Amino acid sequence: MPRTAVQITLTPAEREQLERNVKSQTVERRLFLRSKIVLMSAEGKECIQIAEQLGVSEKTCRKWRSRFAKERMAGLSDLQRSGAPEIFTPEERQEIIRIACEPPKDIRRWTLADIVERVREKFGREFSVETIRLILRSADAGSTGCVIKRHKNAIVK
Repeated sequence: MPRTAVQITLTPAEREQLERNVKSQTVERRLFLRSKIVLMSAEGKECIQIAEQLGVSEKTCRKWRSRFAKERMAGLSDLQRSGAPEIFTPEERQEIIRIACEPPKDIRRWTLADIVERVREKFGREFSVETIRLILRSADAGSTGCVIKRHKNAIVK
């Protein structure tokens, strides 16, 4: 059974926005392609023709044509991705920053390895050194009142 393509009819505002996306020099490549697919679909072209002209797969063309038909302009945006779950709660992140901001008791100066060791003891679980580095890097020194010293083998570069 042959596939029938979804018919696309554009409002003047949609056509204007899609044409702006296609002509813009700063629009992302993927939005350019999606807009071009929809515009060509509105001209009555088949997915196989569009795919050939734009160098994409026919499946890609059908996907964006269908998404536009269902959701209109909002359908051209990427779907939200879930990503990996956070390792630390916001309260635990604040505690990590607090640990890094207090002067160390048994050493002269904190290193990232020292902070990681202290945090592992405190929370009793494993995580990467990079996780702690990113938490400390994202900390705004102005809001925490803490200045994390940076030196050759230590914190956030």
